[in-house]
Amino acid sequence: MHAPQQSNALPNAIPSGGAANARRLAYALAAGAAAGSADAAVVWSGVQDLSIGQGLAQDLNLDGDAFTDVLLKNYVFFGGNYQGATVNGAPGQLAAFRGALIYASALGSGAMIDASVVGPTFFGSLAYGAANPAAEFNDVEGAFLGLSFPIGGNAQANIHYGWLRVSVNNAAGTFVVNDWAYDDDPGVGILTGDTGPAGTPGDFNEDGLVDAADYSVWRDNLGAQVGLPNGVDNGGPVGQADYDLWAAGFGGPAAGEAAAGAAVPEPSTLGLLAAGVLGVAALRRKRGRPG
Repeated sequence: MHAPQQSNALPNAIPSGGAANARRLAYALAAGAAAGSADAAVVWSGVQDLSIGQGLAQDLNLDGDAFTDVLLKNYVFFGGNYQGATVNGAPGQLAAFRGALIYASALGSGAMIDASVVGPTFFGSLAYGAANPAAEFNDVEGAFLGLSFPIGGNAQANIHYGWLRVSVNNAAGTFVVNDWAYDDDPGVGILTGDTGPAGTPGDFNEDGLVDAADYSVWRDNLGAQVGLPNGVDNGGPVGQADYDLWAAGFGGPAAGEAAAGAAVPEPSTLGLLAAGVLGVAALRRKRGRPG
């Protein structure tokens, strides 16, 4: 039995809904289900960079069960762009503070999220321009939201602590969820930015190998402000130093016997390899069509 849903519905929001929102929800569910590893207390989503369209909301399922845990909003009100967050399941709470209104707290890296930090409520404003003057997410890159949420029922004993890293530009109406993590032990706090035990340097896709597939991850995320798993700095940005780390690990023990001792392929060579794979796939599809 899961916790009852909490609600702080706001007027004049452009509703999410529709097929596009359903696809986004399915994606978030899949990301939560695949997150982390069985032997680690900290369960990390990996780099996500989910962009929430203007006028829409994004439900996230942090632990991969049948229930969503937090609703992130990128609405447009009559007063302008609004970003906010609501923890869905009671007795979960958001790390927030109370001024004239209730605001979500923008936390830096290394801040502890536990019972002393979350609250006083389950929702808060991230930004609403001049209408929310004390808001802390008006223009942030990689700031942290702290929260608690239940797994397995609405008893306080089932509360877990976690964080979400987000990038928000209120004026532009952009809201990106970079990644998230939580501790799978109930009642145990977590530091913002903690992604669990260190893996193999250069294993950007976390499959236990340092190979060409990791180069593809590096190439696709080049310049991203949120760092790669097992990269130089999980705070980003992704750049040459991450490539050098991958190159140093390529052909090492984590790459498997086939790659051991092999020369590090140059970026141009890897591009040709990728193009070749795509060409073979296209050829197979063409041959598979009826004449």
